[in-house]
Amino acid sequence: MLPQHGATMGKKRKTKAAPAAPTRTYGKVALSADETLHRLWERGLRIDDRPSNLRTLRSIGHFRLLIYMRRFQNPATKGFWPRTLFSDIVELYDFDRRLRSVTMDAVERIEVALRAALSNPLAIDHGSHWYVERDRFGDLPTYARVLNQITQECEAKKGLALTHYYQTYARPELPPVWLVCERLSLGALSRVFGALSMRDRKIAGRHIWPEIPDALLVGWLQSLTDLRNACAHHSRLWGMKLTVSQPAKPTGRGLARYASEMAQPDTFYARATMMKALLDPIGYGGEWRKALWMTLTGCDHVEPSAHLGFPAGWHSMPAWQ
Repeated sequence: MLPQHGATMGKKRKTKAAPAAPTRTYGKVALSADETLHRLWERGLRIDDRPSNLRTLRSIGHFRLLIYMRRFQNPATKGFWPRTLFSDIVELYDFDRRLRSVTMDAVERIEVALRAALSNPLAIDHGSHWYVERDRFGDLPTYARVLNQITQECEAKKGLALTHYYQTYARPELPPVWLVCERLSLGALSRVFGALSMRDRKIAGRHIWPEIPDALLVGWLQSLTDLRNACAHHSRLWGMKLTVSQPAKPTGRGLARYASEMAQPDTFYARATMMKALLDPIGYGGEWRKALWMTLTGCDHVEPSAHLGFPAGWHSMPAWQ
């Protein structure tokens, strides 16, 4: 039966065509440091210290430096802008290293505070081995996964404190929570925190971060873990859009000063603001602000706004006071 006049038939959903399979064969060959430096010179790069430039290419590699070279190249021709020095590229590369270092400094402070939050208040309420109790966690599968990971970490018996425990005590089979927390990575600590029952998660979170809701803290710790892993594997922060585990904007009057600075969650600035919010309650926010400011102003080739999402005058914003 044909549709009546004025009736509409369902439109077929357009399916996105799969990209054509590549047909090219990779044919680039490896070049020596001397050959690479000569090729860069042919593209207009000024070789300001040949022995030093060669050492850099040998110890870092052309491929790793390539993304930093783009800052100084004409996108159309891949030639370098006039008066670009090899040392300019190295300065930008070193800036990224310093940014990762100052980031890891903040991560360390927060990670240590999280260890204290998981061990101290809950141990006071529930004893030194609270983590073996099913009631401390939200559901059985999560509890089983957490306990299995802790057991595996302890079976390795690495470290003086863990060795001492097993040489001294026959029971309990697993060590106290404060020793366990020292064994777990930031990722594992974050998963333990997220797996806690709502009541115990609030107790642990408010021990250090009383103004941050525990549900928000779970997401922030995941974002922090991914940022930490990127830094630990020497991934680039400069000029990157950080799309994995984007931190949520906080809500509530006590966190309003941070929320306004986290409108672009794919920027490093949003994560820096998140870290500042986590550092302030442990008394390190001001010191880290100074270290971050010195890092951002320490390289002439970096535009904090364009490359990292920092607005003009960011250090004067209420979140950074």
